[in-house]
Amino acid sequence: MSLIDSRLTHSIIGAALGSALGLPIDGSPANDATREPLLGLVPSTSGPTGAYSNDTALTQAGLAALSAGFSPEELMQEYRQWAQTGAYAAYPTAPRHTWPATAAALGGRTPAAPDGDPGALLRSLPLGFFLHHQFGADWLQNPAATGELAAFVDLTNPGLANRIATTLYLQAATALLGDAPLATALDAALDATLTYYQGEPAALDFALLGGLDLPQAKTLAASPATPRNALAVAWYSLQATSDFAPAVLTAANFGNASAAYAELAGGLAGLSYGYLRIPHRWCLLLTKYGAIVQRVQAAERSGFFAATAAD
Repeated sequence: MSLIDSRLTHSIIGAALGSALGLPIDGSPANDATREPLLGLVPSTSGPTGAYSNDTALTQAGLAALSAGFSPEELMQEYRQWAQTGAYAAYPTAPRHTWPATAAALGGRTPAAPDGDPGALLRSLPLGFFLHHQFGADWLQNPAATGELAAFVDLTNPGLANRIATTLYLQAATALLGDAPLATALDAALDATLTYYQGEPAALDFALLGGLDLPQAKTLAASPATPRNALAVAWYSLQATSDFAPAVLTAANFGNASAAYAELAGGLAGLSYGYLRIPHRWCLLLTKYGAIVQRVQAAERSGFFAATAAD
């Protein structure tokens, strides 16, 4: 399958580019008026231009694990390969820090605050393609599919907020695989997810995604990167733009957890707009671009993934 036709490639590369764009200013104050706006890929203080985040590395680990079917044990094994050996990292000396809940789970401990960070959400993109292909577009109504989603999230972030955020994100990907326009996909994902989790007080926190404005997005970006806040910043960036580059740059330029915001935005923007709308010069600078494409192609050959809209 060509890169132009591979929806999985568009999405995975889009997410990787988003994280690479945001990584150099990750952790900077969201309201830093002295910082020049990002216009493209730039070097970070600790890595080369185009280096992606550890969340992207763990996404690659999940893609490799899911290429053999759904197994929580295999997923955790691949995550530990990253933690112990640097497998999937952007470059050999990349520091292997991660979110607190993920670090606890990788160390065999129970996360103290599983919904305090969006770790499971940030590496969930391959699972969306997997569920769509295995269970169809209506996977949210299939207990086997939602059971796998819950098991995936609970590996590192056994909390309801991460589960709701991940459902929202993957429902948006599912709608895009059905060729819905991006705005329609976001609205449909919100409606389906809030309906599914109706009665859960935690779900009410996510209702604000339906009417975000810039001041709200700035407030959320400056707040702790909980699953809702991280997803909301990405959601706003997708709603406020109409092409791949503006979407990921808008997300990254919020600062704070900029790599996370832009990774989430990039996954859905890549899936929506397609490969030809992703700046080619960015792909040339993305570290391990060829290895990521090869991993996607292996996943497509495995038979476990939706690769195109027709799958």
